[in-house]
Amino acid sequence: MTDAQSARKKAFRLTVPVMCGYLFLGTAFGATLAQAGFGPAWALMMSGLVYAGSLQFVMVPLMASGAALGTVALTALMVNARHLFYGVSYIDRFRRMGRLRPYMIFSLTDETYSVFCGLPGEESDGVMLRVALYDQLYWVAGSVVGAALARQLPFDLTGIDFSMTALFIVICLERAINKEDRLPVAVGGACAIVSLLLLGPDRFLAPALTATAVLLMGMDAARRGKGAAA
Repeated sequence: MTDAQSARKKAFRLTVPVMCGYLFLGTAFGATLAQAGFGPAWALMMSGLVYAGSLQFVMVPLMASGAALGTVALTALMVNARHLFYGVSYIDRFRRMGRLRPYMIFSLTDETYSVFCGLPGEESDGVMLRVALYDQLYWVAGSVVGAALARQLPFDLTGIDFSMTALFIVICLERAINKEDRLPVAVGGACAIVSLLLLGPDRFLAPALTATAVLLMGMDAARRGKGAAA
């Protein structure tokens, strides 16, 4: 088996859970888009060029109502601000991937990031690229199928976008169970709960992410300081 074949096989195996979620959710997004009056071509364009999961669901009513570009941009920033926090951890890794770097940054979704977190630091560029690419292809395929078959789908789409959150939780828990150091998960969970209780469900996310990032960076700096002193 060649290196390329091995990379394809490993990437597919790693992304099977994401495939199950993305095909279903992508279909739901495509159907939602079609119900708003946009066809398969729009689904292909949005999932190929925007590729932002929950943001795409949010964009449907904005597009249908003819919202201003500034409104769309601000909404996109608010919905996807979490990417600024976890994306920082892969800046150096993506830089080493050369020409692949722009696509790796563009394609880093919550679920792709969670798969990356389970990979060793020396994982090959080929595997990482294929993980990101396969995940997007699953989403694009589901979106186009959903938009094309919207009228034939036999189920109610209300609340279906929460399945993406559930998928990420499952993948995150799976990685946490297999990790010896579960402190980052505990810190993130505690920050989320405290922020939720203090600020409510509509305003807790950004403060929780900020607090988690600050605490983990402080803990990492303290650990490095102790290591240097020793």
